[in-house]
Amino acid sequence: MMRTRGFSHYSGRIRLLVHAMQREDDGVVAVLFAMALLPIMLFVGAGVDFMRVDRAKSELQQALDTATLAATANQSTAATIHLTNQPDASLLKNATVSWTKNADGSITGTADAKVPTTFLQLAYIDSIPIRATATATNQTARTPSTLIFTLTGAYGWYWKEVDLYVHTVGASSDTLLASYVYQPVDLGGQSGRGTGTTTAEFLSGGDMVTGPVNTSISLGSNYDNAYLTMTVYTDGCGPGMAPTTSQSSSTRNYACVTSGTKVSRKTYTKTASPVVYSTSDAGQSRNLFVNGVNMYSTTTAPSIMQLLPCAKGETTATNTHAWEDTPYAGSLTGGSWSNQDVFFSIQTTCASNNNYSGAPRLTK
Repeated sequence: MMRTRGFSHYSGRIRLLVHAMQREDDGVVAVLFAMALLPIMLFVGAGVDFMRVDRAKSELQQALDTATLAATANQSTAATIHLTNQPDASLLKNATVSWTKNADGSITGTADAKVPTTFLQLAYIDSIPIRATATATNQTARTPSTLIFTLTGAYGWYWKEVDLYVHTVGASSDTLLASYVYQPVDLGGQSGRGTGTTTAEFLSGGDMVTGPVNTSISLGSNYDNAYLTMTVYTDGCGPGMAPTTSQSSSTRNYACVTSGTKVSRKTYTKTASPVVYSTSDAGQSRNLFVNGVNMYSTTTAPSIMQLLPCAKGETTATNTHAWEDTPYAGSLTGGSWSNQDVFFSIQTTCASNNNYSGAPRLTK
């Protein structure tokens, strides 16, 4: 007689089978999860690596921009300048830089570097190449093309002459364009400071011709140097002239005669020697104040762009000049001289001048 198995027996077998299937599903899920996790990690890690690449490229570009601007002045030291100015990041230490001088005079720099990766190494990508390029050129400077000097004050006991010189490209010598002469007359004027008359001459037709002080002067835009001088005679009389009047704070109508002239049995002879101050000399330029600033320099004479600066983007500018006719005994680098003697307001028309370079700029 056959015995039938109970329901409990079969239900137990079913439970065992279900448990086995569950264990197999868990293993499959684990494998599938592991397979899915790898690309997710790679995707997230790649984002981190590419963020580092973007930062590195930005740093490389900034360093190259700085170097390329400097290269417009001295291409031979550009590579050194680049390495000195680049950010202190190890991923840029192996950057290579090359320089090209273009037909228009601009300089183009190219920098290549490799950024090491971290997460992308899982995909066998050890580094990502980056490149930066920059082109820089010196801007054509704007310099005075026409000038109008307006006298706003002239004082003192000394005879003074302020001259404007220009050097045209290719010329063998400098050209005198304008002269402004102060002749003391009343040494007691201005409470003993002294007052006088001022006359002017301008180049016209190859000769110096007398004209109003505020006569317009044409410099053009084909010059490579322009400067000012002031000649001083401490005896109060110009070249070839001798004083017949003693210098005193009570003296009125100060008079000069041609040197060697005999007046009332007395011969008046010129003995004073000229003292010349020039803005073309770094040390002597301290005798001129431009817009209230002493032009003193320990090494470099001021350029025409400092003497008569043109406003950026403007076609006209107005500047002030004040000359001091004696050496300054105090500090050369600070303060001002309380008794400057010749004062001008100068109206300037500005134009591009290919003979002068402005500040370098990046073009791309």
